[in-house]
Amino acid sequence: MRLIDRGHLHHTTTAPTPPPPPLLRIRDLTHTHLHHLDLTLRPSEHVALVGLTTPARTTLTRLLHGHLHPTRGDLHTTTALHHTRPHPTLAQAITGHTHPHPDDPHLHHALTATGLHHHPHTTPLKHLQPHLASHLHHARTLYAHHTHAHLLLIEQPTTPTPPPTPTTAHLTLTDHPTLARNADRILHLHHGHVTETGTHHQLLIRGGAYARLYALQSTRTHLH
Repeated sequence: MRLIDRGHLHHTTTAPTPPPPPLLRIRDLTHTHLHHLDLTLRPSEHVALVGLTTPARTTLTRLLHGHLHPTRGDLHTTTALHHTRPHPTLAQAITGHTHPHPDDPHLHHALTATGLHHHPHTTPLKHLQPHLASHLHHARTLYAHHTHAHLLLIEQPTTPTPPPTPTTAHLTLTDHPTLARNADRILHLHHGHVTETGTHHQLLIRGGAYARLYALQSTRTHLH
């Protein structure tokens, strides 16, 4: 009995750690150009939406900012939103603001901490040297952390998005599968409807619309 009892001591089980609460939860979201969208995004996750039309992308970003209300379904966030828009300046990319304040202390801290303080705030992001992409991402993450904006909405990026931190999540909106390939989940949309969901590898194996789009864009890249 003693041996059996001693053996039982080694079979203690611990309850699995529950997942962190979502930063974004979308259920059956419907509005002009978007239909029945379901999405849950938790800290440390990266989700990419591929194939949104420009009107659909505009509608979704306005819904996320609270400028529109869904005609059906619901959208709930538990954090402030950091929004990187297409063709931003350095300061816009770091702060997520259309008109960043030049004396923003959090912006100055992010620039100094990442070695980007020598570049003017108004530098177009496309003019930043490629090797500084990781510095930019670090600066953006620092700014988001200090301003409690843990959901990063990255619209039409020109380079792949690095992984999020344990406390942040990334939602990428892009037309290019090559810029979505490192996402944890990819949602491919057609006419505002989600038609395919999976990782980059899973969607390529499936051989559907996402795989065809990836093959087409890869061919164009090689031709150029």
